[in-house]
Amino acid sequence: MYIQKDGVAMGSPLGVLFANFHMGVVEERVFLRIGHPDVYVRYIDDTFVMAPSAHDIETLSRTIYIKPTNLDLCLNGDSECPARYKASTVKAYIHRALSHCSSLADTHQELDRVTQVLVNNGYSNIQLAMRSS
Repeated sequence: MYIQKDGVAMGSPLGVLFANFHMGVVEERVFLRIGHPDVYVRYIDDTFVMAPSAHDIETLSRTIYIKPTNLDLCLNGDSECPARYKASTVKAYIHRALSHCSSLADTHQELDRVTQVLVNNGYSNIQLAMRSS
């Protein structure tokens, strides 16, 4: 049984309202600091941005956000499921860190966090080395 401590349930109509409100607050803060891009389109929490140059986009940093309620659970490394599912779990974590983090330091920090999550969920260092290659 899971007790939700904060937020709204997935699929709740309030989720869209709160996401829209939160993104409005974030947009306001960012645009005050860096100005408004040439083209900025948002649908709930997905955005499309077009700016005059790559430099203007590089001023924004990206990293992986982990909710405070995240329990760091994933498919257990000791489970009886096929090895390809376990390998897919490892590869998904690695791909997300490499594709979403904008700085090398943030990428390394996320990879360190993910390694610990996987070890805590029954993946050995040998499994991690084999599956990430």
